[in-house]
Parts: sequence; C-alpha cells; structure tokens
Amino acid sequence: MFSNVYSSSEGLYPIFQENSLQQDLDAIYKYRDEKKYDVAIERLSDLIIESKRLNEYDYTFHGYNMLSVIYHEINDTVPSLAYAKSALEFAKLSKNDTLISWGYNNLAASLSTNPNTRKQALEYYKNSLEIQQELNSGVFLDAALNIAELYGKEENFVMMYPYLKKATESYDHSFNYHNDPLIYLNISWGDYYKALDIKAKALEYYAEAFKLIERDNMTPLALEFYERYAAYLNENNYSDKAFNVQQQYLKHYKIREKTLEKETVKLALARAETEELRRQRNEAEMQQQLLDQDLRRKKIQFILLGSILALLSLFLAYLFYSEKLRLGLINNLKRNNKNLLKAKNLAEKSERAKSKFFSTLSHEMRTPLYGVTGIISLLEKRSEFDAFKEEIGSLKFSADHLLDIINDLLDLSKLEDESFSLINKRFNIQLLAEDLVSSFDQNSLKSSECTLVCEIDSSVPEFVIGDARRVSQVLLNILGNAIKFTPKGKIVLRMRGEELEENKFKIYFEVQDDGIGIPRELQESIFDEFSQLEELQKTEAVSESKGTGLGLPIVKKLLQKMDSQITLKSSVGKGSTFLFDINFEKDLNPNSQQERTTKPSSLGISNLKGLRCLIVDDNKINRLVTKRVLENLGVITFEAQNGEEALERAKKHYFDFILMDINMPGMNGYETTQAIRIFDKLIPIIALTAAEATFIKKAAQHSGMNDIVTKPYNVDDLSSVISKHVQIRNLITSC
Repeated sequence: MFSNVYSSSEGLYPIFQENSLQQDLDAIYKYRDEKKYDVAIERLSDLIIESKRLNEYDYTFHGYNMLSVIYHEINDTVPSLAYAKSALEFAKLSKNDTLISWGYNNLAASLSTNPNTRKQALEYYKNSLEIQQELNSGVFLDAALNIAELYGKEENFVMMYPYLKKATESYDHSFNYHNDPLIYLNISWGDYYKALDIKAKALEYYAEAFKLIERDNMTPLALEFYERYAAYLNENNYSDKAFNVQQQYLKHYKIREKTLEKETVKLALARAETEELRRQRNEAEMQQQLLDQDLRRKKIQFILLGSILALLSLFLAYLFYSEKLRLGLINNLKRNNKNLLKAKNLAEKSERAKSKFFSTLSHEMRTPLYGVTGIISLLEKRSEFDAFKEEIGSLKFSADHLLDIINDLLDLSKLEDESFSLINKRFNIQLLAEDLVSSFDQNSLKSSECTLVCEIDSSVPEFVIGDARRVSQVLLNILGNAIKFTPKGKIVLRMRGEELEENKFKIYFEVQDDGIGIPRELQESIFDEFSQLEELQKTEAVSESKGTGLGLPIVKKLLQKMDSQITLKSSVGKGSTFLFDINFEKDLNPNSQQERTTKPSSLGISNLKGLRCLIVDDNKINRLVTKRVLENLGVITFEAQNGEEALERAKKHYFDFILMDINMPGMNGYETTQAIRIFDKLIPIIALTAAEATFIKKAAQHSGMNDIVTKPYNVDDLSSVISKHVQIRNLITSC
C-alpha cells in the first residue's frame, strides 16, 4: 500500500514552534533512520509520557505512530497494530484533520495485510479519503490509491476504476514528490488493464512504472514488482524486455542483500546494547554463575564442534561422489526439458495466433457485412426500389453466402478449442431429420432437378438425449454437399436404430446420392480443410457450386467429438454414400409429451414503441443501420460515437436500454459499461457486436452487460432480447 507519511520532504510533519518536544522528535527520527531502535523506543516512551502531561496530543500521535512504524520494520506486527490504533485515538484528540487522515490511512495499511481485516481497512481508507477531500489542500489523494489497490487485490475491478481515476486526477505533475506516487499509479493501472485483458495498455503502464522505479532507484518496490512484470512480458512474447527486467531485478536484489546485511548488523548491535544494559544491572549477582556456565558451554561447544567437523567431512565426501554421478543425468535432463519447453511454447504460440486470427477475421468481416445486409433489408422494404428486386435479391444472396463462409471458419476454430463441449438435451430426432429435408425442399431445391427423400426405420426412437444442434449441423453439411454435387437425380437420408446396454441407443445415418461421385484417390483428402474437388467442379452442372472446402472437415471433427467416424463409398459417375453412427442416451420417459423449445415471451414489435435507446458505435454506417431498424420498431433513438460520449449521455439523460459496441477506440464497450454501472445498476445494456459471442460472453458478463446480440442479426431476435430485459428492469423498479 502506498503511504507518504514519514517519506516526503514537504508538508508531512506538522510545523510546530521550536521546543523540547520537537527537538526530541527530530532526534528520534535520526535514531530510527540509523536503526538504533532501542534508543528510539526508549526516547519515544519519554516523548509520549511528556506530551500527555502537557496535553500536546499532536506529539503523542507522532510518538505512537513512530512506534507502529518501528515495530513494523522489525516484523513485530502485534504491537505495530496496537500502536497504530493508539495513534489514531490521539489524532482525534488533537482535532487536527490532517493527523486524523494520516491515522486512518496508516491503521488501514496495517489491517490490509490480513485478508480477515481488509473490510475494516477499506472503511478506514474511505474515512481518510473523505477527510482529504474536505481539506481540499491540493495534495495527492494517497487514500484513493490505497483503496484502488485493495479492490484490485479483491479482484473487484469495477470498484477499482473510479478510485484509481480519482487518485490519478489528484496527482500534480509540477510537484516534486520524494516518494513519487506516479509509480504506484502506473502499476495499479497496469494491473487494472491486465485484469481486463487489455494487454497493450497494461504493458504501457508497466513500462512507465519500470522507468520511474529505475529513475528513483527504488529497490524495495523493484523487488516486489519486477518478477511479475517479467513474467507478464514473457506471456506476451517480449522475451528481450523480460530478460532486461530480470537483470534489473538481480541488480536490486544484490543491493538489497548488502543493505539487509548492514541492517542486520545494526539491529544485532542494538539488541546487544539493550541486553548489555540489562546484564549490567544484574552483574553483581550473576557474574559467578555466568563464569560457570561459560566454562560448561565451552566444553560442550568443543565436543559439538569436533562432531560437526567429522560429520561435515563425511558429507562432503559423499556429496562429491554423488555429484559426479548425477551431473551427466542432470545435464541431459536440462537439455531435454529445454527442448520440450521450446516446442511447447511454439505450439501454444501457434494456437493462440490461430485463435486470434479467426476472432479478428470474424469481427473485421462481420462489421462491413452488417452494414451491407442491414442496408439491403432496408431497401427491400422501400417501394421505390421494387424495380430492382432481382438485383437486391442477388446482393442479399451474396451477403448470406459470405456469412456462411465466416461461420464455417469460426466453427472450425471452435472445434479445435479445448473449451468446446457438447450440450446434451432431450429432442425429437425424427422431427429434426424431417424438418431438415423440408427446409432444403423449400429453399435449395426450389429450382433444382434433384429430389431429397427421408427414410426413417421403425427401429429409430422418437426422442433421444444428445446435442441436437450438432447433429443438425452434421446432416446440413453432408446433405448440402450431396446437393452441390448432384445436379440431377435423387438424394436419400436413411436412419435406423440399434438398442445398446447401459441406457444407450445407437442410430446409423446414411446419405446416398447418385451424383458425379468422387475418385478413390481423392476420397481421403475431401475431409481435409479447404479441400475442393477442382477437376469435378469444371463440369457445367456444378460450375457454380464451389464453397470453402470446410463443410466435410467440420463434419469429421464434430463426429470425433461425439466418439464417431464418417466413412465414404463412392464411384465416379455413380454417386456417393456417406455413413456414420452416433450413440445417444435413452429417453427414460418415452411416454411423456413432446417437449417444445420456445423462445421467451417477448413484448412484440409494437410494444417497443416509444422506448428510448442509446446506440453506441464508432462506425457511422452501423449506427445508421441500427437506427433505421429500431425506428421501424417504433423506438426513439439517440447516438454516441464512442465510450466517453456514451458515458456523458447516460449520466445526463434517461434511456430504456443501451445497444453497446465492444471494440471502440478510447473507452471500449467493457470499460464504458463498467463506468455506467457505477451510477446505474439496472439499465439494460446489450452488446451489439460483430465479434463471435463465444469469445466475448465471459468478458461481457464480467463488465456488467445484460446480453449479447451478434451482427448480422434477426430483427425479431433483437426485439425479443430487448423486450425481455426491459421487462425485467420494469419488474425490478416496480417492486
């Protein structure tokens, strides 16, 4: 915890008139700086007694406070805490607000080291800050910084932010601080942005703190901060900088060791002098006993010394022998560990780069795509563009196709993520298959000469327990691939079941087509990422059927997650058959009625009429599209082009809900939400983002957002989400 008491050369000691108490206090400071703790403690006792007699409680406060500091320095925390409490009592008796503020701050610092007393420490820090603000003396608000650091230890970064900002605003760059609080501010800001995973800002603040510590040669703070700074640099692949920080850490460590050696000698001398005084008072009675004890001690020491030397000789011989045997093994182990670590780091770096690439690709492609699809939807509803319906339809088809490509890339990325998991629920597998076939009939096969048939054997149960969404995704990709390469003919989806033991049921799936077929030499490669049947696609019938080459690789990876494999039987010109099977859990309630998954009841589009919405987005086109969509729903819209503007509007005006973009310059969506939550806990804040929801869900929830809608979105889904959270807010406020 940062504290400026007894460390700054300006404005920290009260200005008293020259008298004996002040002279004693000045002398005690020197004794303490020289580590003559025994003399300092004895003189402080006299100072406290005399100041109490004269009712000079300012001096009494300094006496007890200095005792607390001394016992803290010699690591005796119990009397240190007791004296800090006494110091606060006499600060209150002195009626000196500055001393009271110091008393609260220093007592809180003693309490904050124990997790069980941090709540009390936080209360005392806030008392100190309140007094500092009332004094309005222009000094640095060290209590605000201490509160921010304490919230940081508790990982409460929402509460950490306002106090850290308050402390920063009180810093005077023109003032020459002895113990520069800017160092602690930079470290705390770095910790804050590190917790929010804003790496660039965290590294920026850490680097500034490192520069200032080196400037002021602050060895204790360097030993506390440099190790974790170097570790964070390594995590972010700044190995050269990390090495430099580690070198500086070693430099300060050596300095500290030398200082500790000197301080230990001084402390030992101080204690020896105290013991000598005590010994002299009893020397007359104890002298003979001491001589006898000394003689016996020397005999024992001689025997022990001989034994120790003998044992030490044996140990050194054993150590020399064993070290030679182990040296070769240790060197080999180090070499192997180094190679393994290098390979591990390289693999992790590659995986992180790949995940970051897919996340960035998603956001960068979805953002302009949102503008395109949004404007197309608006134009579709305008009567003056009826003459261009065919062209607008082509644009919409192209945009939807581009969105499919993006989703394929993201699906492939998520399947390689260790956090991927299946969601098993009860569902009607027969209805799922029939709905898929019906969907293709109504869309993809409208103008096709191809027919799609679903044949479900009576052995297939109606309900099973499994991941319906992933089963649907597998079938969609396989059927879509079959339609793509079957210009004329018939495609059949067959399903049959087999009952297993231990409440399991296996369902066999078969997708057969009589399309162009796949050569044997290419049958394995079609399950590789970005694979295309280039030679077969040159035919006129399938010339427009190119895709990303990700459909079948996604199928393969999904089935592997379900402990299954896909096989292929195909001949050129005769068609192809894809086969796989999936184990499901039995439905233990086969006679229960069909469970229907319904969306939460919404207010409906008409019920959004008259609501006030703040749209926060740095992209002008995105704001335009969102504004037009909401205005069609009857919503009154207001705009903010960045987080700072949104924060000011939210403070001054009432809104029923806020649509918040995530990636914005300056204050991003997370930071803006955290700032709003400080003064408004209930307003619905919904993330409207082009980033993939899986990557931002946890961060959005942590920042205080209510929900996430991914662009491009379905208008009815957006309306439903808004209605749900407005209803919840209205229900809470009406209670």
